[in-house]
Amino acid sequence: MTARVIDVESTGIDPADAKVVSIASIDLNKDGSFYNPMDRTCDPQVPIPPEASAVHHIIDDDVRGRPLFRDVIDQFSGADVYIAHNAAYEQALLGEALGPVQWICTMKAAYRVWPDAPGYSNQVLRYWRNLVSPLGVDRKSVQPHDAMSDVIVTGAVFLELAKEASFADMVQWTKEPMLFTKFNFGKHKGKSYAELAKDDPSYLQWIIDKSDMNADVKYSAAHWLRQA
Repeated sequence: MTARVIDVESTGIDPADAKVVSIASIDLNKDGSFYNPMDRTCDPQVPIPPEASAVHHIIDDDVRGRPLFRDVIDQFSGADVYIAHNAAYEQALLGEALGPVQWICTMKAAYRVWPDAPGYSNQVLRYWRNLVSPLGVDRKSVQPHDAMSDVIVTGAVFLELAKEASFADMVQWTKEPMLFTKFNFGKHKGKSYAELAKDDPSYLQWIIDKSDMNADVKYSAAHWLRQA
């Protein structure tokens, strides 16, 4: 089975209109090493907004004359499972091009496995789990929001998760909404869902029935009410 870690950098945060400017992947061995690194820059055929360049530091001059996304994506197809951090974004941008494959979201898995983590970006998890030189790559070569660097960090996070969670569980969690353990907003910021399920269950029920909060928050409220 080929487990391929993949990451894209793009022109924006909305996958409905974002265009890929960089795509990278690595394949993981069970021993924690990786092989088959691929890293391609793509011409999005639209100007790269400065807000996007401020994140990944790719500018129009870097992509001018490069291959189009549709001309490189086939090189990244063929794996049995694709692993990404916040995989919903990669799924939205790449799903049709890669076909019907399995996905694992390391962010969703991390929320499940490490409910007390200080944060859930791949870089926070990297340092929290002491993955300073992820997959044996010198830390000075790993730059956040560089596609190849991000797949190396995500690959290391995935292998840490695999020590505590099964492959099947991570696939299933990826299909479900995010499961939060603490509120990061509002009057209950910092409190746990489990605590509120016991002390103020009506608030969680309000979230489910009447609020306009997103599916992840509603799913979490329902989960912790069932556990109470």
